Amino acid sequence: MALPSGVVLPIDPVAAEPRLFRSVLFFPEGTREVFAGTRAIDEYLARADGRFLQSLKGWLASASFRSTNIRNRAITLEDLCGSLLRRIREQAEAAAGHSLERAVIGRPALFSDDPEADALAERRLRAAALAAGWTEIELVIEPIAAALAYEADLKRDELVLVGDFGAGTSDFTLMRLGPSGRGRKDRRGDILASGGVAIGGDRIDAAIMRHKLLPHFGGGSTYDAFGKRMPMPMAILGKLLAWHELSFLRDRTTEEMLDRILQGTDAPKAIEALQDLVSENLGYRLFRAIEAAKVALSKAAHTQIRFDEARIQLDEPITRVELESFVAPLLERFAETVSDVIRRAGVDDAQIDAIFLTGGTSQIPSVHALFETRFGGDRLRSADAFTSVAEGLGRSAGATG
Repeated sequence: MALPSGVVLPIDPVAAEPRLFRSVLFFPEGTREVFAGTRAIDEYLARADGRFLQSLKGWLASASFRSTNIRNRAITLEDLCGSLLRRIREQAEAAAGHSLERAVIGRPALFSDDPEADALAERRLRAAALAAGWTEIELVIEPIAAALAYEADLKRDELVLVGDFGAGTSDFTLMRLGPSGRGRKDRRGDILASGGVAIGGDRIDAAIMRHKLLPHFGGGSTYDAFGKRMPMPMAILGKLLAWHELSFLRDRTTEEMLDRILQGTDAPKAIEALQDLVSENLGYRLFRAIEAAKVALSKAAHTQIRFDEARIQLDEPITRVELESFVAPLLERFAETVSDVIRRAGVDDAQIDAIFLTGGTSQIPSVHALFETRFGGDRLRSADAFTSVAEGLGRSAGATG
């Protein structure tokens, strides 16, 4: 029996929210097993003796990332993404009760500002979907998918600015929505303009890490190297700012470098904390603590970033005012991208009927205030921050004509 268009299936039955499937993989040591989604997180937290990978989509536009070594074998990025998509497909088929040959997959408006890199990312995503077993693949820009979810309840036609705030990218589309277009397959004529920026929730987490926690892991410290005082290598500190890169620090070369740094550092406790962060693969847990503080600041004026693992003890205060100062440059990029989309559409702010915001970052007060200040609170709309894109992709799959 066919499911109604737009139904979001429970594809991760062990998750707190079964309709969400976290895009993470865990390759434990001493076995050939591969875990994905919530199961990957649970297995990683239980043993942490392996490779934990996340935010794989963020690497699709990087020509320099061809493969990574796991269990003494080089695995391509396409195969990693294919492994994740295969597990999503298997769970979706189990929930739907039948095989699924066709996939409608969301993609950012821009994987990269570089057209060649953007095209590379799309080719890789298609290759991964084919490796997962789908034979018919359609890619839909994620804010357009979110727009279709919003359109389902409209009683009249509207000109809508859709903002979809993801983990790695934020995308904006200005589109005509409403009963006149609902259910129609080809909506290209309804899209006035679309654009995106490579800024999302991960960059906000990185800003918190940079401004509040980096000194706890050697940021600002120096060490003795051949009789000279040297700053901590940026090759290491830079990876601490990107949670999907932390697992790549777990190699012998980095461990040996940290041993040498520890011998001559002016911040031994911080370097020991960094050693444990790397060697015990604690990056995911640390960024989960950062994310928890970020979420808390959506409602509270202040909170603490708490983390107590191995030789890492953090109880760092952070206020909403601080967070807003950290993300101010990112908000400027949001504002510039929105202005560019509206300009290319050939309309002005007054002609836009509604602003529909979705994605976790849209819930941050300063992000919400950016749009409320510009467009007025009466035009702001929202829906389920985490499933509206998936619902819209389902509606796109069911569209005809």
